[in-house]
Amino acid sequence: MNPATLLARAFHDDPYFQWAVPDAARRPRVLEAVFRGTLAHARATGGHLHEPGVGSVDWRAARAATMGWWQTLTSGLWQVALAAPPAVVSRLAAHEAEAMSFVTPHLGADTVYLCTLGVEPSLAGKGHGSRLLRRAFVEQATRWKQVVLRTEQPKNVPFYLRNGFSLVDERRTSVSGLEVWVFARDLSSSAVTTRPLPVAEPG
Repeated sequence: MNPATLLARAFHDDPYFQWAVPDAARRPRVLEAVFRGTLAHARATGGHLHEPGVGSVDWRAARAATMGWWQTLTSGLWQVALAAPPAVVSRLAAHEAEAMSFVTPHLGADTVYLCTLGVEPSLAGKGHGSRLLRRAFVEQATRWKQVVLRTEQPKNVPFYLRNGFSLVDERRTSVSGLEVWVFARDLSSSAVTTRPLPVAEPG
């Protein structure tokens, strides 16, 4: 299973994507297109870990956290428009822009943005998400001092808190009405080597 397909499965019931792509039958194809583009951008500007059939995590340098028209073109994210009607593309873009406006104040030159963490749904709750995070922290710590992420999934809030993150912002978007939680975590060697307790995995 390629990482875009795995992430589409992991995020099928995410509140953001349920709102943006209400047609559940169409959602897998749209999400695969979204994740193909965002993963390509992450590989070019940050990093990506993928365990086939298990999970995927990717990140971007702070300067590349948001994607403009050029990044949309070069990453292939424009192909979302081939998989989704204009209304869906508009909802995806509008929510993404507002949610990222909550994130960007917490990004600096020494910060990395953790874009996506997803685990194959049938393997959720078995520690794979925490393990992938620890692997990502080790790689990120060679270039950055802090990692920042956002989630619209309420069940992810205790997961990230238990994995060493601090909640730095919490707001509701005007465009979707969804709650957005923004987290930050130190990437110092002592923080990275801390082994968090096993907890339920994010979707």
